[in-house]
Amino acid sequence: MSKIEDTIPYQQIPLNGQFSVFEMEHFQTEYAGVPHRHHVFQILWFTRSAGDHIVDFVTYELGDNILFLLRPGQVHQLPKSGFYGYSITFTEQFYWENKHERQTLYDFTTLFDDSQEYAPIRIGATAAESLQKLIALMREELRQEGGSSFVIKHYLNAFLLLAEREKKNNPVNSPDVHNHDTRIIQLRRLVEKHFRQEHQAGFYAAHFSLTAKRLNEIAREAISKTVTDMVHDRLVLEAKRQLAFSNRNVKEICYELGFEDPAYFSRFFRHHTGISPHEFRETVFK
Repeated sequence: MSKIEDTIPYQQIPLNGQFSVFEMEHFQTEYAGVPHRHHVFQILWFTRSAGDHIVDFVTYELGDNILFLLRPGQVHQLPKSGFYGYSITFTEQFYWENKHERQTLYDFTTLFDDSQEYAPIRIGATAAESLQKLIALMREELRQEGGSSFVIKHYLNAFLLLAEREKKNNPVNSPDVHNHDTRIIQLRRLVEKHFRQEHQAGFYAAHFSLTAKRLNEIAREAISKTVTDMVHDRLVLEAKRQLAFSNRNVKEICYELGFEDPAYFSRFFRHHTGISPHEFRETVFK
């Protein structure tokens, strides 16, 4: 039996500790122009660009002053050239070093939500000027001997808050951008952690001491989706990643994602995508 491998590579970012900021055009690796992912949170601010940026099988046309926010593990593909701007990468541990910071700093994970219909953020001229200043401050602090991570994370906090304000001004973004229900934030984390093993809304509702019906009502009000919708969206995305970027067969992917019957898994995938797992894999490799 051949060894099962994920073929999509993780690109290593030159982190200074658990944070980095650099000009994208000056960081070229063997992964330029091919699908790859990262172990860290990444902000990509395209100040001037052309071509396409592909994120989890969706193609976005680039332009000037467009911001992308990528969670660890998201698969994306940049054009080989023709783009300028900045990459900011950081770990969750860098941003929140202790309980006090979790209570006082902006919860950036609300911005990096890939469970909704994803859309990049278009940055206005005034905000772009402010973001540029914050990047300069972050880079200056990094250059200083004895530079403070505490200072950097507060510049980063300001950067993220400005990005959130711009997101609210983008009509193309999902309707939940004004919603900060902490239960939805926690629910998203639970789904990300357990979606492979737990497909039923009742499992997630139990974490909140709620009925599945009540948690579904809360989710619908906040993000126009049920708990089951959230779990199914995540299962379909993971199935697509495995089909495109691993040599696992459909039966292996089925079992890894918590399905007991490969035939049912294939019907589930077709219901959500319109094609079978085999057809999807063939489409990717055409």
